[in-house]
Amino acid sequence: MQITRLKIANFRSIQKLDIDLGAVTVLIGTNNAGKSAILEAIRIALTRRWGQRGTGFTEYDVHLCDSRPDPKVGDPVIIEVELQEEVANEWPEDLQGELEDIIQLDPVSGCASIIMRVSCSWDAAEESFVPRWEFLNVDRSPLAGRGARAVNLQEFFQFLPVFYLEALRDAADEFSSRSQFWGKLLRTVQIPENLEQKSKRIFDLLNRRLLDADPLLANLATGLSHISRVAATDAPGQADLRLLPLNTWDILSKAEVIYQTEGGKPWLPLARHGQGVQSLSVMFLFKAFVELILKDLYRPESSAVLALEEPETHLHPQAARSLWRHISELPGQKIVTTHSPYFLQHVPFRDIRVVRVEANGTTVGSLPRQFRASVPHIAALDPIIAASGGLITYDRGLNQLVLSGTLQQNQYQQLIVAYNGRPDTTVLHTALRQLSDASKEFISDVELDQLETFARRIRGEIFFARRWLLVEGQSDYHLAHGIAKGLGYDLDEHGVAVIDFQNCGNPEIFAVLARALHYPWLIVVDGDPAGQRYLTKIAGRSFSPQEMDRRAFSLPAGYLEQQLVADGLQAELKAILVSLGNVGAANLNDADLITALKKDKSGYAAVLAKQCADDPVLAQRMPEPFRNAILSLRGLT
Repeated sequence: MQITRLKIANFRSIQKLDIDLGAVTVLIGTNNAGKSAILEAIRIALTRRWGQRGTGFTEYDVHLCDSRPDPKVGDPVIIEVELQEEVANEWPEDLQGELEDIIQLDPVSGCASIIMRVSCSWDAAEESFVPRWEFLNVDRSPLAGRGARAVNLQEFFQFLPVFYLEALRDAADEFSSRSQFWGKLLRTVQIPENLEQKSKRIFDLLNRRLLDADPLLANLATGLSHISRVAATDAPGQADLRLLPLNTWDILSKAEVIYQTEGGKPWLPLARHGQGVQSLSVMFLFKAFVELILKDLYRPESSAVLALEEPETHLHPQAARSLWRHISELPGQKIVTTHSPYFLQHVPFRDIRVVRVEANGTTVGSLPRQFRASVPHIAALDPIIAASGGLITYDRGLNQLVLSGTLQQNQYQQLIVAYNGRPDTTVLHTALRQLSDASKEFISDVELDQLETFARRIRGEIFFARRWLLVEGQSDYHLAHGIAKGLGYDLDEHGVAVIDFQNCGNPEIFAVLARALHYPWLIVVDGDPAGQRYLTKIAGRSFSPQEMDRRAFSLPAGYLEQQLVADGLQAELKAILVSLGNVGAANLNDADLITALKKDKSGYAAVLAKQCADDPVLAQRMPEPFRNAILSLRGLT
């Protein structure tokens, strides 16, 4: 059992958010975008101590803005947690039996689902923020009768325990006898009674021999016995020194992990190692905890949820790259935040969620396999679904229309007609239009597999950028950076990722990727037939002519070398070729110059780019499409 969807309203920095979650979900975004708020929402909503005084929500958890300066006034905090089976009977039979009062079943697929809502608002009578929990039906109305029993909540928490590891993971705290993992692991250790009694006799004997070894220790114990003269009791007390553990728990409670970095190095306690090793040790401690005792402490069918902040903290880049495999292999559901491009390199595209704060609030970009809209089932849907070849289905368990790809225009029109003539037609048509628009962002597994192969080296960079500039090759890449610096708009400083798509895939996939993940983007291509084919393929992915006019720039003279010569840069280009060892370049005509440039594209482009960066006048003479694209990046949305 795992969380499949999370809806948040009026919580911390988040005014409204709807996010799908998978077995592993990796949240990325700028600082204060809301990543930690998402983890905290899960922790507060699902912690087993929820509802006790001193836990749950505070006034600092209420979303504040100019229109709502007082947390006590306005709409409540709402967190909805949705869980659903992928296939019928995926959840164990015992779990379904225990939670039958809150489970909703899809009558067609047989898949089970649970929706829990946690809300919090100011109660003037109690003069405090009062939380409330309730389980919902598929229409998002609270369950009544047995579904509203308080015992349901405690049973639910037993099956879905949540654990939160913050970015600063201190081994000294996490491996103490009072910690959430280590302490519970130690307390499950069972020592046979005869061994425990034998150990105690040995400890007592050794303790007495050590005390007898030096009269000072014995005298100290005698002196401490004077406590009884002040703390008067009916019978005189006595004090003693204990140099060894009093019992086996005293031994276990002081147990610690020692670690040797490599052969020949000393064994040291974890607390004496670097922060990177300490951070890793806590994550593997969680793994041991879940695998060894989770089902004993909770239920045999329990599935852990780990909210993990920045697992790459204090790690070397190479270690951060390899960390993904270990995180993905941790038991249970993982919801992870990261700021590391190295860690992100191996994360599958569909597991990434890009969190950002925009003018209309917090948004999340992702690459889902399915798109959903909450519309009622009607008989007119059935023939449309039957004729869709599996593209369109209906989830009766959640009352949602589901698309598993891009909705074609004729299918969209059929859906619009099917919902005509109803009192809620306007609302339903709006939902269908939003569903159709969202499905245009669909990227197939085949296309993502291609990106996995070609774009891994740049993935970390582009996903942490603010804007994307697509260019054809390495020479365009160099030149774009150089021209931008010469124009006073350093692309790195402004968070612009330049993607040379010929070496990383194809441009239409990056364009669709940018749209789906809400990255503003532009493209500069050659004016030759190949460049125009690139633009045609992009337009074919449901980009309107108006949007293509806004985002696409092409070189009118043809490919890059032709454009540079057409712009009158022969003298600079010949000088560069001469500096690179082509002594005859000074006497080349235009056609031969273009040929010579093409033979050393990256070489001449790197030199020309540096010259542009150092000389604003030269940068202004560079091809106009590059200059216009760079200027358009300012404020691009």
